[in-house]
Amino acid sequence: MAVIVRPARPEDAAPVVALVAELACHQGEPTEHFTEQVFLRDGFGSQAEFHVFVAEEDGSLLGYALARDVYESFYAAKGVYLNDLYVAGSARRRGVGRTLVAAVAHDAQKRGRSYLWWVAKPWNTEAAAFYAAIGARAEPIIAHALVFDTFNNLAQEG
Repeated sequence: MAVIVRPARPEDAAPVVALVAELACHQGEPTEHFTEQVFLRDGFGSQAEFHVFVAEEDGSLLGYALARDVYESFYAAKGVYLNDLYVAGSARRRGVGRTLVAAVAHDAQKRGRSYLWWVAKPWNTEAAAFYAAIGARAEPIIAHALVFDTFNNLAQEG
């Protein structure tokens, strides 16, 4: 059977959360925060925080792409930030990742958005090779983040 890429549905909560945990583990990130309840709360409804596309074959999810809308002031352009792109190891090198990214880009374009961007950890050479193969341009940036306590401490100054 062929791989189908489609928007995620609420009933995809458990397998999507499992795939997110696989990616988080691979990236050395925490796995406990993104739960089925969080997926349903933040991914659906009138105030959805993100869009998710899933790749499915024979009723099983092989991968997912999770994205959210963003804005770039330098270009006065609406775009999409690709938070996560993950394909299970057994499904890699079959075009699943490319199809997921294409689905996100197509959806973004339909909604009047003009770019897609994401970040990757420098050690992830396999991902970098894939991104280059689909035509992505690497940008030398350093990401910065205030999280948890440092975020809360600075927010208290506001």
